[in-house]
Amino acid sequence: MPQNYKLTIAYHGAAYRGWQRQPDQVSVQETIERALTKLWGGTERIIIHSAGRTDTGVHALGQVAHFTAPAKFKKHGILRNALNANLPDDIRIVQAVSVTSGFHSRFSATGKTYHYRLFCREVHDPMELGRSWQMRRTPDMEKMQQAARHFCGKHNFASFASNPGYERETTVRTIHEIKFVKKGPLITLKFHGDGFLYRMVRNLTGAIVRAGDGRLTPEEIKRILSARNRSSAPPPAPAHGLYLVKVFY
Repeated sequence: MPQNYKLTIAYHGAAYRGWQRQPDQVSVQETIERALTKLWGGTERIIIHSAGRTDTGVHALGQVAHFTAPAKFKKHGILRNALNANLPDDIRIVQAVSVTSGFHSRFSATGKTYHYRLFCREVHDPMELGRSWQMRRTPDMEKMQQAARHFCGKHNFASFASNPGYERETTVRTIHEIKFVKKGPLITLKFHGDGFLYRMVRNLTGAIVRAGDGRLTPEEIKRILSARNRSSAPPPAPAHGLYLVKVFY
């Protein structure tokens, strides 16, 4: 009988055209699907469904995906190890478990946590290349926090949602918390909410950083949010500083 499997996945997104499978492009989804299809004999393509479609260059520590296939690999650790043996080093299956048929990685999710990393130092660190947004100066943390407070709670985030290329039911989301953690030159912005729109975290980060360096006031942030128009908001933060950390169920 078919079995539903849940994968928790970590990947470095630099080499991939995002999560979603695309013609003539290397994606995380297709790379994992090829490994799965090989493990199940290669006669029928195995399709996986993710909790969210990370963009080109975005990383993950806790992406979640599910797939249905004939029951195999009675021990979950064997499936995890077999998949990792057939995947490139920049994609790792952290956990592989069987779940009920009703589980869906996207529709069963109740919340997500994203982190965005800022590395603030006059001389850039080559070890942070492709892993953080590197800045020459440290933004004002208090101003950043003032801006972030406008985003917490339930709001219409149309001004901070890029066009995903498909119709959305709503642009209303709830952000439970935006937390800032500073360690040396590294500032990590931690976003926790019930869900996020396409490029929403990058768009919010772009605005928060501009508030921190004085290019936006907290009052302007509030006005942009109320406008519900993407053209009224500043550009997004670069993709390579963003990490999908955890999906909640």
